[in-house]
Amino acid sequence: MIKLTIDPKVLAAMKKAFPKPAMSAERALNKYVGVLETMLTKSLQFPRSPIQQKQGWYAISLQQLANSGGQIGPNKIRVHKWLRENNLALVETLEQGSAITQKVSEVKLSKLATAVNTLTVQGSVIATKTTNQALDDYLTGDDADNHQLFNHLYPDYRALAGTPHFDETFDPLPVDMPSLKAYMVWLSDNATKINATDKAMALRQAKIILGVASVFKGIYLQRRKASAFGRVYYEGTSIQNVNKELRRAVLGNCWEYDIRSSVIAWKMGYAKVYLSLQSGEQDLRRAFSATLCFLEDKDDFMATVRYEVFKKDSKVPKDLQTDLLKQAFTAISFGAKHNSRGWPNDQGGWTNSAIADIIKNSEERERFLSDATVVKFTTEQHALDNFIFFLVKLRRKDLLRKTMLQTPSGQPSKSKILAYLYQHDETEIMDVVRTTAAERDHAPIANIHDAIFFKRRLGVDLKHEIELRMQEHSANPYWRLKAKEIKRYTPVSLDEAAEIAAHKERIAEEERVAKAFFGKT
Repeated sequence: MIKLTIDPKVLAAMKKAFPKPAMSAERALNKYVGVLETMLTKSLQFPRSPIQQKQGWYAISLQQLANSGGQIGPNKIRVHKWLRENNLALVETLEQGSAITQKVSEVKLSKLATAVNTLTVQGSVIATKTTNQALDDYLTGDDADNHQLFNHLYPDYRALAGTPHFDETFDPLPVDMPSLKAYMVWLSDNATKINATDKAMALRQAKIILGVASVFKGIYLQRRKASAFGRVYYEGTSIQNVNKELRRAVLGNCWEYDIRSSVIAWKMGYAKVYLSLQSGEQDLRRAFSATLCFLEDKDDFMATVRYEVFKKDSKVPKDLQTDLLKQAFTAISFGAKHNSRGWPNDQGGWTNSAIADIIKNSEERERFLSDATVVKFTTEQHALDNFIFFLVKLRRKDLLRKTMLQTPSGQPSKSKILAYLYQHDETEIMDVVRTTAAERDHAPIANIHDAIFFKRRLGVDLKHEIELRMQEHSANPYWRLKAKEIKRYTPVSLDEAAEIAAHKERIAEEERVAKAFFGKT
């Protein structure tokens, strides 16, 4: 976590201004610094731009710092305000946050505050460790630091422990600590396809999870943050916002079950009703041939499109081509405009289309957007989007009046309303998965919206039963689960490696002695 050392003249000035009651200046400054340390530490749980890392900038809410940083004196002036007005501010504002833009402020520490980041993991230091214990001590960190990190992240733990509110506030995440440490070593030494910024972020997140788990008996607490759109998110670092490899390291050996092509499967649940109200095409398979092909044989679907989009001379690696296409089709399913060039925005700049941000090569993007299969898929998706929005205007007019589902001009936003409906239905259908699995003694170890992780494989029969219940519950025959086995990172024993090296050295020495002996005879 971030630990701050404050220039002594700050406390001296406060003591001079507020000499009574005794120790009031010390208590006020300590509280303010503690709040600032917590906010800076939490800011490290989110991705930082290269310039933020290089310049030592942090993204925090100055309003929250002022409100939570305490007060001092008979007039109860805010410590944050007093420090600023007396040229003793501990942070300098680079860019002021705004409730309108929903952005927090960009700040840096002033010359009066010096930070030490105990969450930093350096590959050069890992390389110097020669024993398991030395490596473990470095990765896990100081016990006192970890307890302080725990207290900073969970200041309400003691008050909530043992109460019903604890389970409402936190989701416990079991952590495979040896696997996580092995990942940190691999990331420091052998990861070649991840840039320095992402690597530093992943190591920092791993350090946070490992530090908390070392205090809480192998468990990392994720603070729940319910969304009005229906999903449950988590504050700070969580299994939802770490990269897939770090997620694999944390969870260890387990099985992942996610809804196959979830948003597309959800929309196809409306297709039969849509056709029943049409005067023309009534053949479901012909009307939604591209979407059904996507749902039923995704690999063949992707291979066909990939062949048309990416030519032999493409600079996009083959293992990345399918990933880009998946992202592009997901963007289309969420309403991305069929526009490769983007559009002028209200600020006088230019906004790229979602597709342009995914498939950056203009020729490949044009081939993608003009491909017959893609055009058919896009047409079908937009037809379902419009139909679902029509049903909302007919049956759920309450949603049209929700401010959060409107455009800045106050008009109902089709994309926001569709996302609202989908996320609520997604949460409901995943509750069916959890409930059915629990009946067969399978408790999830982690949840990520349309994916659930179990320690043991569910089995073919149970998976089939769950899918039937999902379909019956929602009257949607397109819900399917995809199973994937997750393998932990295997720790490498430095002690064993040292023993093997020593054994080889002994053998080599014995061979040298033998050669010398027989050479003399």
